Amino acid sequence: MTSPVPAPGSVPAPGSAAPRRLAPLRLLVVSAAGVLGGSETWLLDLLHQAGARVHPEVWLLEDGPLRAELERAGVPVTVLPTGPRVRDLALRNLDLAGRLRRSDAEVVLANGVKAAAAVAPAARVVGVPVVWAKHDFSWDRELAPRLGRLVDAVVATSSAVAAATGRDDAVLVPPPRPAAATDRAEAAAYWAEHGVVTGVGPTLAVLGRLVGYKGVDTAIEALADEAALPWRLVVVGPEAPTEPEERARLEALASRLGVRDRVVLTGAVPEAGRHLAAFDAVAVLTRSDGARFGREGYSLVALEALEAGVPLVGAAGNPEVERMALVAGRVVPPADPAAVARALLELRDPEVRERCRRAGTGVLAGHPDADQCAARVVQVLAHAARRPGAGLAGPPMTVLTCFRNEEGHVDEVVSAVVAQLGADDEYLLLDDRSTDKTGVELADWAARDRRVRVLRGPGVNLSVARNAGFAEARHGHVACTDAGCAPGPDWLAGLRAAFAEPAPVDLVVGVYDVDGGDPVRDAARVALFPSVDEARRPGVLTRLAGRVTGRSFSARRLDGRSMACAVPAWERAGGFDARLQSSEDAVFGDAVLASGGTSALALDARVTWGQTGDLVDMARMYARYGEWGGRAGSWQLVSRDLVRASAYAAGPALLAGGGPRTRATVLAGAAGYLALPALRGRHVDVVPGTWALVPVVVALKDVSKAVGCLRGLLARERSRSRG
Repeated sequence: MTSPVPAPGSVPAPGSAAPRRLAPLRLLVVSAAGVLGGSETWLLDLLHQAGARVHPEVWLLEDGPLRAELERAGVPVTVLPTGPRVRDLALRNLDLAGRLRRSDAEVVLANGVKAAAAVAPAARVVGVPVVWAKHDFSWDRELAPRLGRLVDAVVATSSAVAAATGRDDAVLVPPPRPAAATDRAEAAAYWAEHGVVTGVGPTLAVLGRLVGYKGVDTAIEALADEAALPWRLVVVGPEAPTEPEERARLEALASRLGVRDRVVLTGAVPEAGRHLAAFDAVAVLTRSDGARFGREGYSLVALEALEAGVPLVGAAGNPEVERMALVAGRVVPPADPAAVARALLELRDPEVRERCRRAGTGVLAGHPDADQCAARVVQVLAHAARRPGAGLAGPPMTVLTCFRNEEGHVDEVVSAVVAQLGADDEYLLLDDRSTDKTGVELADWAARDRRVRVLRGPGVNLSVARNAGFAEARHGHVACTDAGCAPGPDWLAGLRAAFAEPAPVDLVVGVYDVDGGDPVRDAARVALFPSVDEARRPGVLTRLAGRVTGRSFSARRLDGRSMACAVPAWERAGGFDARLQSSEDAVFGDAVLASGGTSALALDARVTWGQTGDLVDMARMYARYGEWGGRAGSWQLVSRDLVRASAYAAGPALLAGGGPRTRATVLAGAAGYLALPALRGRHVDVVPGTWALVPVVVALKDVSKAVGCLRGLLARERSRSRG
């Protein structure tokens, strides 16, 4: 873990001109349909714009032209045909569980409701995080609330679409602002190449798959109304495999109404949305089908119409379409041909169309572009994978390590950090009034590298020392690690990259391994500390054990061994609590969140902590943690300690005085409590004698923390009484 130490007196050239990028995200996409509809186009655009931030693979539940488009873009595709019935989805879930275990995916993007239903239960069991991209209102009553609870995050096109999931943390990402539209002359030439003549009278366009609830029949019926007599209709879109008779139905309807000569059905036309300026109006007339489908989540066609400067005729009940049509066109009741005809009558007026064009430009003014939308979605994926900033570099950083009497241990941590510094970074080495030669070793590092600066600490406690370092930071983000830790090669990149996201967090919570090598430290390693590898894929048992024991990494639980914080967030939180001799990092993390800050867990920001192998020192350490958690009054820290104290107090009494059923329950609870270390032991190499010490170190930690917590609570109460 330790990098080579430069020779004394040398001044190495600073690191790369720009900070190193974090490794890309290994993304698995599960997509339901193989057609090229709106959600599939959204996916293609996302993967294109995400670029180097992701290494994608796609599993399709239905074959179709989407596969060819993905393969043309160099994306590996596997087709897994899956029917629509509950039994089909259940069998696919079982299959996907095995496939996920064998994959190296860090996060799954479920594109649509069927994809989420097929993969979310399997991923929950395996432990791979899932982000559900919800595009529309389908299956809202039956599936959306259940899927919302199963997935790790929801990306929705609008607040109305997100509502059915029951997630108040759903991230809203609309379809991006379309690419610049061609002008009217270019668009007319484009459509002429595809057999559509424009400019011979007012023309209404409807784009989308030929399915009944899209309202194409409403547009055809509107043409038969006298108010729409001059208008022609161009319908652009492929036939849907689910409704193979729809095209014939629409043609028969047009013939029956006597408007067949004014209706053109083109089939699929590539990039049709860029060439809408040749038309005089665009209609989005989606309606409910009376069952599970209907209503537009957020119509890309509506955005394309506004981009082309064409008035929008939108059916009420489609919230985002209705919003746009209200200012840049006309809103009509769903399935109301007469209302559509009246709207077309008004839109024949060139002045009305011009007012709609100007209004549409205003609607689009603040709309995010493709880069912004993709960056926001990838941020959600990266956060779900616990790898914020994946594929990004970050801003210049200040790194802070506080030392007190660490003679002989300075080089290990400092050399590892210096190897990761960028040209504009700085490294603050705070000597907190050491009485050994720590200061000499720190000064030697400052002489070797101009990015390294030594500070004189106040000599009070670690909280005050860290506050002194934050106050001296030259940059707006500060990363911290402790003197007893050896940062891994991606540690600093894992912290800094999170601050390069489009919506950066205030606090980045890193992770730590612990060393081993003897029975005591190996027992503590498997029994007392969370596992980084488990955090990457936390299965059901791991999550349950983490809730019960507290042995899990969380974005809401800060550990000072590996962390980074924005300086303004440190200021808003009031800094580290100077009264605390221990547990100051967890209390500080709570304060950042309580002051409105946000946090993310970063599994790339990994250090190895050198733990004690002496049982007496271990007991003292945990008693100190418990005491200062109690003194701080942190419910997060105190609650588990009090529960453990109660269990250890009641357990022996119940074993001694309880009946057979009570004793069996107590023993089963104790066995369950120790189950996670046993499960971990299958994958961890430990020295002989380790397993006999596991119950010892578990009890030592729990009792020591509980005793320290009670002592801290009493001290806090005495202090409050005196105050």
